[in-house]
Amino acid sequence: MDDSTSQIRRFLAAAGGSYDVLPPGLEDATSDPESSRFVGEYAGVSYFVTKYVDPDSAQPGFCLVLSNPSVGSASGCGSDTNATRMRVSSDGTGSARVVVANDIIPAGWTKLGDFLIVNAER
Repeated sequence: MDDSTSQIRRFLAAAGGSYDVLPPGLEDATSDPESSRFVGEYAGVSYFVTKYVDPDSAQPGFCLVLSNPSVGSASGCGSDTNATRMRVSSDGTGSARVVVANDIIPAGWTKLGDFLIVNAER
């Protein structure tokens, strides 16, 4: 398994707390809101990851959920095999992208946790 996928699986397996709960209205039919884990916050946007099962292939994966309470939210899901370079973005939340340990962090991006980089402007 890819380095970032392994890191995300370990992160999701950790015990959760009250800070890991997704904000109301951000659950969807394919993600598991009970598995939600808070990755961090940057520039007013909260970043979460949840477990996911691809409805077509039944393959496990994960979802990235970005939440800016004053503007809106964005999310994206993918199976483990497609998740390594997952990127989620919207006008209200900026962007988040999964990275592997040795990736160079582009200018304007901030590393959040072990597997995520974020950019509030993009």
